[in-house]
Amino acid sequence: MKSSKLVAALVAVSLFGALFAGSATAVESSPQDLPEESEVGTDFEATFEVTGLFDEFERWTLVANTELENATWTIRRYNQAGDELSREDADGPTATEPVDIDDDTARVEVRVTGTTPELEALSYEPPDRFVAAAFTLEREGGTERTIGSHEVHHYTEQSREAREAIDSASEAVEESGSDEARSSLDSAISAYESGNFENAIDLAERAEGEVSQSRLIRNALLGVGVVIVLAVLLGGGYWVYKSRQQAPSRLK
Repeated sequence: MKSSKLVAALVAVSLFGALFAGSATAVESSPQDLPEESEVGTDFEATFEVTGLFDEFERWTLVANTELENATWTIRRYNQAGDELSREDADGPTATEPVDIDDDTARVEVRVTGTTPELEALSYEPPDRFVAAAFTLEREGGTERTIGSHEVHHYTEQSREAREAIDSASEAVEESGSDEARSSLDSAISAYESGNFENAIDLAERAEGEVSQSRLIRNALLGVGVVIVLAVLLGGGYWVYKSRQQAPSRLK
């Protein structure tokens, strides 16, 4: 009975290991040259590498999508020795490339260029991002699997200024614990996400001002408290001193 349970456990572990190994070696995409952020309306360029091409299927189609405006794709296939086998150029938000084991392809390099898109659904946290490139594996018959999606923070001059003001205020508010400043900071974030960047800056600066005011009041109260304590101590000491002076001497 014990040996049967042991065999079953070993089989389960083996199956789990096989599944894990399979997922670890599946086709994947990785950025080779990807900016961390980009200003709206400026030129953008990124390069990606797709590897593990035949860990799942021997024939399939690589589909690439982007949210860049005026996108242009350059897709190169390389063999195991690093020699370029082909180069395909395409325009538009989507590009495709057939992948076939018989072509001796070992990896695919994808370069995309275009214009950084406008801000749409504004978000302070997480920061505003757009899809620079998303890769999908597709096969005849409807099989489809996401390979990877690569996003980049984008901004305008106004949104960056507002974000920096909110970031600065956030640090001060967290340290102060002021409810009033917290309310102003929350309003600043709401204004940012509504696209009212100027108002967001004003509210963030107000939050910092309220933090400073809260600190002044707290320090003043602490100062008053210290004065009161000193006054009590000095008054008590003086009372003890006078009491001893007025007490009759036992030597008389």
